[in-house]
Amino acid sequence: MISEITGEILYERIQRNSVLLKAGALCYEVWVPSGIASRLRHTPGNERRNPLTIYTIYYIDGGVGGGHLTPRLLGFLDPLDREFFEVFTTVPGVGFMRALKCLVRPITEIALAIERGDTGFLKELPFIGAKTAERIVTELRGKMAKFALSPRLEPLSIEKESEEELKAEALQVLEQLEYSRSEAQRIVERIFARYKNLKSTEEFLSKVFEQQAAGPAGLTLA
Repeated sequence: MISEITGEILYERIQRNSVLLKAGALCYEVWVPSGIASRLRHTPGNERRNPLTIYTIYYIDGGVGGGHLTPRLLGFLDPLDREFFEVFTTVPGVGFMRALKCLVRPITEIALAIERGDTGFLKELPFIGAKTAERIVTELRGKMAKFALSPRLEPLSIEKESEEELKAEALQVLEQLEYSRSEAQRIVERIFARYKNLKSTEEFLSKVFEQQAAGPAGLTLA
């Protein structure tokens, strides 16, 4: 069981839901809630902490009968956040991937809603329907006092990345593909200028591929 790792965060390679943490000769990919990734990415250079401790959950992703099982690490900056996530995901139907996307309100507010039995609040969270909200209250009511008292006001996840965040992530991906920084910046600006509603780096890369495949008829990227 890997419960925490202390090492160097590679700030320039943070993705929407993952960070790279270098500890000695090893570099771990750690899945994190999108709110944590966003806060780390936007930390000013003179305030970036290294080494940093990430509090982790180790689990095996994939169904037992699916034939492809992948070990993963989920990480948090605070052990209380990790504990809340572990408790929250004990509810049937609330897996790790759904929880990573739905915790867009501070854990204090979610915990208070559970203790009040406020299913209306809970079903407003992404990917949480009425039946799941009822199961959350049934399973967790009476277990949330510690989390309801937490002073943390930042949500673990964000519902939608801003264009600025998408551009930063797209730039990182192009640089990893060995584009020069200046060329990558030109591509990012031109693609985002032409396509106003991009929602992910996958959509961005698809548009880059389409334009390059179109040749002279498409958008000139160089």
